[in-house]
Amino acid sequence: MDLTTFIAFAIFIIVMTGTPGPGNLTFLAIGASAGYRTAFPVIVASQVGSLPLKLSVAYGLGHVMATGGPIVTVFKVLSMAYMTYLAWRIVSLTVKPKGEVSLPSFWEGLLIHPLSPKTWAMNLVAFSTFLAGNGLSIHENALILVAGFTTGGMVFHSLWALVGVSILAVIGEGPLMRTITISMAIAMLAATVWALAL
Repeated sequence: MDLTTFIAFAIFIIVMTGTPGPGNLTFLAIGASAGYRTAFPVIVASQVGSLPLKLSVAYGLGHVMATGGPIVTVFKVLSMAYMTYLAWRIVSLTVKPKGEVSLPSFWEGLLIHPLSPKTWAMNLVAFSTFLAGNGLSIHENALILVAGFTTGGMVFHSLWALVGVSILAVIGEGPLMRTITISMAIAMLAATVWALAL
């Protein structure tokens, strides 16, 4: 991979992992409602869960997803169902009394990226645009894809969670916090619907 392509690939990762999407909005909401210490294991889980997705794209499943069909339909149904579940979990953290609702777990974080349409789209675009046909082996390209998006995901998911923590520190708990959390959950669902419609 030449330097120009590498820089373009890095910029693409920064833009894609740094902008709003189901994952970032989820970690913003968790940070705002439960703090970074709660968000961090879920962030790590999201990266562990995204590993099979990235490898699938690198080793050919991306072509299957790109062609559509029953597999994509099933994916869309599962994606919308899981993102709705996450939105409900996030809202429950601030609407119900503390201690009544369990905090998001590592295991819940595992499915955030495999069922996120934005994650699939950005990996497919990155691989086809920057890695396919670059002269490197499929294994080297898989490593580049995994390393790039894992680094971007850890950095920007953490930043979004810390922004959520800052929101909590500024406004505290109460009606305004509940309104913001509900708005973030709705935005997460809206981002999912928008991505699924593309």
